[in-house]
Amino acid sequence: MAETGGARCLHASLDVLASDVHSRLEFHKSAYTDYAGINNALHCVMEEKANLELQQNAVTEKDKLITEKDKLIAELKTRNEEQAAEIESLKEELEARESSHVLLALQGSGLQSSQSGRNKRTRESDGNGEVADEHGVMDNPDQDDQGLSTELENAKKELSDIHSKLIKGFMDISATSTRNIAIKNIGELSYKPFQQACLKKLPPEEASKKASEFYNFWQKQLLNPEWNPSKTVMEKGNPEEGISKEIDVHDADLLKLRAEWGEDVYKAVANCLVEIEKCGRLTDRTIIPVIWHQKADRTATRSESVEYMCSQVRRLRTRRNISTDWNAIMVFIVFDACEKWQCKLVGVSLRS
Repeated sequence: MAETGGARCLHASLDVLASDVHSRLEFHKSAYTDYAGINNALHCVMEEKANLELQQNAVTEKDKLITEKDKLIAELKTRNEEQAAEIESLKEELEARESSHVLLALQGSGLQSSQSGRNKRTRESDGNGEVADEHGVMDNPDQDDQGLSTELENAKKELSDIHSKLIKGFMDISATSTRNIAIKNIGELSYKPFQQACLKKLPPEEASKKASEFYNFWQKQLLNPEWNPSKTVMEKGNPEEGISKEIDVHDADLLKLRAEWGEDVYKAVANCLVEIEKCGRLTDRTIIPVIWHQKADRTATRSESVEYMCSQVRRLRTRRNISTDWNAIMVFIVFDACEKWQCKLVGVSLRS
């Protein structure tokens, strides 16, 4: 009986121990599960923190860029205002110089007239022989006219050479179309309207080839003297002398072009024709480079061209901090030459 009671006691102890071990195992299993959940949550929090830091850095960088952009815009605005004021000052200075040169030319003409009158009175006081010589000169006015004509032609030739050099200079510096004054080729079509028109009607892979063919066709058409969509215009009140030619914007080919490809392409071709007509090139149809004022949409004057080149050289000299700039010297030489021959033309015209 004693052995049986001891066995029962041992069995009960083992059951208690097994229950305790099982409880401890369940506790540790639950603790490990909680640890894994906390660890995953911690990783998520760390990732979220990293993302928030990246977003914060991006916002900070964006704010910094916006601040720098605003600062740059303010600097550019200030610089543009300074350049506008400088241009106005240069215009006033140029107008003053032109006015002074014209005045000097007029004064020179008056001095020559006074000297001619004094010479006449001197010859009259010297006797009949001198008077006869004067009459001999007066009897041959063609010689004086021929001399004035030659001088005028030489002055015009000099101005033409200077203008050609200005065009060459602008062709060297006009790398972009964003300049206020740049070279424009009269008679050359703009490619952009043709490209946009083809992109609206065709897939991109076909539009490029079609636009090139389309553009080349109308460029050749513009340079073909046999295609002349012009009409005769008679001014009111002067039926005999008021007859002129102008571009017929309602030409059948132009209207067909507008109907098939739109207003932009039509305007590109029509405006190019008008520019060719204004330059008097409807007969030979050659592409002519001219110095063009972009803002005013017209041919730039010689004074505007020289003024613009001076401002560009001055800006280059300021930017590079160059004390002696030979380009600036050459520009001012051209400027002085232009003024000199303009005054010479005025003087020759007044004398003639």
